[in-house]
Amino acid sequence: MTRTDPVPAISRITTLAGLEAIIGRPSPLVLMKELTELDDACRRMLALAPLAGFGYRDAGGRPRTTVIGGEPGFAVVESPTRLAFACEAAPSGPVALACEAGVSGAISFVFLVPGVGETLRVNGSVAERSPGRLVVAVSQTYVHCARAILRSRLWDPVAPAAPVTAVGDGPLSGAGVSGFLAATPFAVVSSWDADGGADTSPRGDPPGFVRVLDGHTLVIPDRRGNKRADTSRNLLADDRISAAMLVPGRGEVLHVSGTAVVTDDPDLLGGSALGGVAPRTALVVTVERAEVAHNPAVTAANVWTRTGNSTDPTAGAELMALTARQLGAKKPALRWVARGLAVFARPMRRIMDAVYRRALRKEGYDAR
Repeated sequence: MTRTDPVPAISRITTLAGLEAIIGRPSPLVLMKELTELDDACRRMLALAPLAGFGYRDAGGRPRTTVIGGEPGFAVVESPTRLAFACEAAPSGPVALACEAGVSGAISFVFLVPGVGETLRVNGSVAERSPGRLVVAVSQTYVHCARAILRSRLWDPVAPAAPVTAVGDGPLSGAGVSGFLAATPFAVVSSWDADGGADTSPRGDPPGFVRVLDGHTLVIPDRRGNKRADTSRNLLADDRISAAMLVPGRGEVLHVSGTAVVTDDPDLLGGSALGGVAPRTALVVTVERAEVAHNPAVTAANVWTRTGNSTDPTAGAELMALTARQLGAKKPALRWVARGLAVFARPMRRIMDAVYRRALRKEGYDAR
């Protein structure tokens, strides 16, 4: 695509080789978690998930991301490769907005389970659409690690509002936008690859992590993780991007869309440092649209009535056991290891959470 946005002259990453030289490549074990259908772990997460970030393109080809759902199990598994949900304009299904906009082609999801760190990413395309129903042909599933949730502390009790940063003219100067950005610890970001395939990925950090440069420009840090970097890889081929952002305890969602570049510019990265540790890369988004809107799904799900730690050990252990069985089924050489992980899922869950938190503390986080 030809770029026409006003992003200032910064250091940009423009090739896959350049990106991998900075962040490295994902390990084979990480890639093994990627499936082409909905297995038992996916089905269990879908049964528990009351909310999902949903990325799609509208009838005009513009990127859009919103939050859908309202109650656990709103997305129904029809087969290992088909997922369906209602899309009426009801409190439990604001997907009607997407259906009415003529959504078609590639779509993607991040399913959220309250109290659980892991998220479920599902990519696919529209198989069927009717006034009250949308059916997804699933092409890729992936259980995402817990870092984004732990960094954001998304499931913790509501935190005090952060101070608001004033912005100049532009989409980010709209009603409530700057205040929402100052308070949000969590976003789901949608992007598309060279073949038009969609991906929606979670991002989490302390409130205000999405930095405002001016009324048109945002910076979203990309912290250390599993090195998949799906969003950054996609942006090398197609610079269109959209995001939906949440603030714990609020029933609104901030929708943002525009174009983006991937940068390793040290000055920009330094502004997102935590504990003296700067991210290796970041997304610089030229915003074309930004709007805070009430979201019936978030209100209906009412996920912030609970208090406590960021993860639920019971559900987390169950999901770990299922994922371990998934690993053993996919890689027979690791079957005995996978069985051991499944049997000892609860203590392994605690160990993994402790490892996550120790790593996050080294990066400057308050990882309790």
